[in-house]
Amino acid sequence: MFTCLFWVLINDVKAQKAYILGQNFEQESIFISIQNELGENLTREITSNEKETFTNLPIDKVQFLYFVNNKFKLFPIFVFSGDSVLVIQTEKGFEYGGRFKNEYNFMNVIENDGLSIVNIPPETTFKDFPLKYSELYTKRVNKLKLYSDSLGFRPYYVEKLNTFFKFTYLWGWLQLYDFNNNYSNQNFNIDSKYIDSLNNLKKYFFIDSTEIKTSFYTIYSNLLRTYNRFLCEKDYKKIPSFDVQFTSAINSFEGYYRDLLLTRLIKDGLKKNEVKPEHISKFMEICKTGRYVDFVNKILLSKINQSTPITDTSRIIFQKNKILSWQELVEKNKEKITYIDFWASWCVPCRIEMEYSNKIEKEYAKRGIDFVYISIDDDKSSWEKAKKQLKLNEKGSYLLPNATESVLSKQLELLSVPRYLILDENSKIINSDAPRPSDSKLTQIFDELLKK
Repeated sequence: MFTCLFWVLINDVKAQKAYILGQNFEQESIFISIQNELGENLTREITSNEKETFTNLPIDKVQFLYFVNNKFKLFPIFVFSGDSVLVIQTEKGFEYGGRFKNEYNFMNVIENDGLSIVNIPPETTFKDFPLKYSELYTKRVNKLKLYSDSLGFRPYYVEKLNTFFKFTYLWGWLQLYDFNNNYSNQNFNIDSKYIDSLNNLKKYFFIDSTEIKTSFYTIYSNLLRTYNRFLCEKDYKKIPSFDVQFTSAINSFEGYYRDLLLTRLIKDGLKKNEVKPEHISKFMEICKTGRYVDFVNKILLSKINQSTPITDTSRIIFQKNKILSWQELVEKNKEKITYIDFWASWCVPCRIEMEYSNKIEKEYAKRGIDFVYISIDDDKSSWEKAKKQLKLNEKGSYLLPNATESVLSKQLELLSVPRYLILDENSKIINSDAPRPSDSKLTQIFDELLKK
């Protein structure tokens, strides 16, 4: 699962550059999605107003990123500092040119041969997961060796990709414990051999921290959190409490790996009000990674006034330049349940979710649920363009100017997008971190609320 943070800019003066040249785009723009191990995201948009468009990315050594087409399908690629990549749009996705074009296009080979890295077809039963991922892993490694031997791939490219293949293999084994999957109503025969196999996975988690920060950011931290859940509770139907997960992280991991896991747990736990003062005190006592301490401190500062009613008077621009405050906006939807979507034109996960949101809105708007879309774009024209591309409901579309400075964003702890709220008929927030439209839990919540 991807999350875009609008206040984070990767602007390390020590970082070298990778140069991206876009060519022959059929659509108005494509997106480059980059994410680090905490879920912080720098997404770049390459526009196509001219035949060729150029951008550069600050990259320290190597970065794993995604190009995203107009159907919001993800195309992964490894880019190294100093690389120059030509991106050419094709009917199926993208092709790449440049000195190391064979490496860039190898991901397309994997995709075309049915060994997809990202877009793996959904399985119908759990028992297929370990076998499916084991088969994929073996085939990917063999394919990489074949192409590397014949085309002369850079050794460190081969090394990075083999490690990435290993992580996707591990992910297959941990599917039952994925926080985004809900198997609580399904019964699987979990034998001791499977549990023993999972217990033996821990040794694969210890890789150089620099590798995690660049090449394997999202998949690594998600794997770490998921594996910690398994260590806490072997019953996949039960999600252990925050306190149990926090204690397990301290006892099961050390050093940087512990710091990263605790930071992720606190970040997620604060949204659900699961974190207690003693957890913060313990974290500050043992965390030795300075930027993680700073990250948690920023979140805590944003929550200082969150227990008080929202009193923000900053303006939210309506589609015809009619200006409303937050209070005026929620009053417009009073006496109805309201689902609020905070998003941005540059946020790839936000745009992916819009397809699901449109479908749900068509069904539930008839039943008395209002859908409101609030963009945090700095540029009004970008918001207007994206709104038309995504065919958003004009009546419910708003723009929050100066989002990073807004009292509203601070009171809502609006650190990342997409972010969703649910308000009751009295305009009171009853869920400050509601499920995404693609999550089946959302319609379950709607159905329950409509029964009342």
